[in-house]
Amino acid sequence: MAVPPELFVTPASRLNSFVTDCLHPSQKWKKEVLETVQTVEQFLREQSFQGEHGLDQELGVLKVVKVGSFGNGTVLRDSSEVELVMLLSGFHSFQEEARHHDDILSLLCEKLRYCQDLLSLQLQDLRLVQGVHSAVAFTIQSWETAEPITVTIVPAYRVLGPSVPNSHPSPEVYVSLIKACGSPGRFSPSFSELQRNFVKHRPAKLKSLLRLVKHWYLECVKSWCLRAELPPLYALELLTIYAWEVGTQEEACFGLDSGLATVMRLLQQYKLLCVYWTDYYTFQNPIIEDFVRKQLKKERVHETSN
Repeated sequence: MAVPPELFVTPASRLNSFVTDCLHPSQKWKKEVLETVQTVEQFLREQSFQGEHGLDQELGVLKVVKVGSFGNGTVLRDSSEVELVMLLSGFHSFQEEARHHDDILSLLCEKLRYCQDLLSLQLQDLRLVQGVHSAVAFTIQSWETAEPITVTIVPAYRVLGPSVPNSHPSPEVYVSLIKACGSPGRFSPSFSELQRNFVKHRPAKLKSLLRLVKHWYLECVKSWCLRAELPPLYALELLTIYAWEVGTQEEACFGLDSGLATVMRLLQQYKLLCVYWTDYYTFQNPIIEDFVRKQLKKERVHETSN
């Protein structure tokens, strides 16, 4: 894999070319990865879970959602990590999904081990990944070049229903989330379609800025600051969107150099920042309003990317 030229010796006038030539994935490569992952998606859509590991109701896979960089259209060149959310039928609450989450992962691992289509793709390193929400991860090889692709799968309660409009979900969805009292981010996969759409339909120039910021963060900041407490990548992406919205009034035409510089300046003042969006909810429901206002008043806890 070719090493991209050093970002900090690239003049501002060449940043557009830098992103296009070094950070944008080629259509051929992206198509190859996505066609390979389609095999995983098809396998998941055909699965159901019942009668084992304490599951007394049938759970079916209603939808498989590509999330992360591949889902929202900001993937970096040669990235080979694909994240999938498996939205399930049969649950009636966040708490019910939480009780059976690990059981579903165990059953999924068992099913994956015997999937002939995936075994033909050299399925390897099948494992459970612990985190805010546990997941199944494994590596397969692309059909044409046999390049390794890491796939991560998270099961989730489909609380948003069969379609995800751009308008606000019902307030009852958020009230049930608040009452579930999960740890921060625990039930975020249930809202993966909203998270994906928040970025996916933004202008192409903003996606170029997001790629540039992610490249700077991964290749320059993290490699130089091994012991520093750094923000998670998704927070940096949201900060970049905020910088674009405020700095350009959401215009599609702007300079990548000024965008990157603005994000850097904002990071230097992170203790003064308090940013939130109300694209998918309002304060009209008193339970939602009270919860959000309490969250905004909380003392800041620095979350690292590790």
